[in-house]
Amino acid sequence: MGQELRFPDGFHWGTATSSHQVEGNNRNNHWWRWEQEGGHVKDGTTSGPACDHYNRFEEDCRLMEEFGHNAYRFSIEWSRIEPQEGRWDEKEVEHYRRVVDCLRRHNLTPFATLHHFCNPVWFEEQGGWLNPQAPALLGRYAAYMAKQLGDAVPFWLTVNEPSVTPAAAYLMGEFPPCHRDPREFLTATRHVLIALGRMHQAIRESAPHSPQIGPVINMTYVMPGGDTEEDRQAAQLMDQYLNAYWLDGLRDGVIGPPAGDGEPVEGLKGAWDFVGVNYYSRAVVKAGPPPAMIEQVPPPADAETSTMGWEVYPDGFYQCLKRAAGYGVPVYITENGIGTDDDEQRRRYVVRHLAQAHRALREGVDLRSYLHWTFQDNFEWAEGFRQKFGLFAREEGTLRRIPKPSAAMFAEIARANAVPGEMAERYL
Repeated sequence: MGQELRFPDGFHWGTATSSHQVEGNNRNNHWWRWEQEGGHVKDGTTSGPACDHYNRFEEDCRLMEEFGHNAYRFSIEWSRIEPQEGRWDEKEVEHYRRVVDCLRRHNLTPFATLHHFCNPVWFEEQGGWLNPQAPALLGRYAAYMAKQLGDAVPFWLTVNEPSVTPAAAYLMGEFPPCHRDPREFLTATRHVLIALGRMHQAIRESAPHSPQIGPVINMTYVMPGGDTEEDRQAAQLMDQYLNAYWLDGLRDGVIGPPAGDGEPVEGLKGAWDFVGVNYYSRAVVKAGPPPAMIEQVPPPADAETSTMGWEVYPDGFYQCLKRAAGYGVPVYITENGIGTDDDEQRRRYVVRHLAQAHRALREGVDLRSYLHWTFQDNFEWAEGFRQKFGLFAREEGTLRRIPKPSAAMFAEIARANAVPGEMAERYL
């Protein structure tokens, strides 16, 4: 039998979701409006009722507890809370109070994300992340929610995957508003980093007690795809944007390349009590033609991949966790999972990545959670409903939650606070 992989006492086990992907009928944000235009989402769907988590959160909390979870990461939908600039909707605030209360009744520690890709329509009409006032507006929203939910939320996550929105929305043209403008990309990149500091400071000043506050960085293990100096420089450029810009910026309080030259920002230095790490795969890059100068190398022909086309590369998880720990703050795994129609592949993926997390723990990484992406199959942004990341299936029509074998496996791990030896032997 294989060796049991035990995790520290008090470790957080659970799943992560985002409001727009699961709640349903978030009609007042820029993603909903973009979906209604048609022709954007790959499988032709729109989010619609999604998983109806807005109305079924009690059922979902009960299932989480039943399947051994002790934590849940959810996001608060800004467009519900502030449907018009400066107008706060107390009814929606009360909804999230009920969500948090439900989590606590079911012995689930709340991890609340304030911004997970979606902007209120009014914010987007003011320029979205291109607006110089964007960090201040996010700070105001963060302060309001910290006051409203008080000490009921012990963990606040400011912005989810801050590298994704600038690149996908303003450079690659994949997320709304689907621009391809390097100058807009750099402007948004600058404003998102400043917002991390503003939001941290606002929560710290507004929460009645002392919650833990941090960003959620989508870390990618970047490797050169060739032996030339140009290939190494291309990898360094991509790593600088995906990882170092955000991590170094928060540690040092500066805006570095590509969006700045190291100029300091008030309130940014040390604006984290922990770092949330999302990890899915590695990126192998080589030198490319102008203007990008970077070209991503596809996975090897014999590589295991997800239905998203991402290579399964567990060692990169270990590398990213070790790197994040080097910044001197606790590390929380806030997302890790795989899009696949093969649940056996999902089970293998989870155990192999937990083995790498355990490897990091043995080497001294202060690791405190594993939040799987995601609880149930849901609306996967520009991909639609085609991609299946959930431990639970979403039955079309009824929206019934159907546990997959991976849900039972994850429950066994969470209850034991360990990967059992037999499971490790099977999948490692």
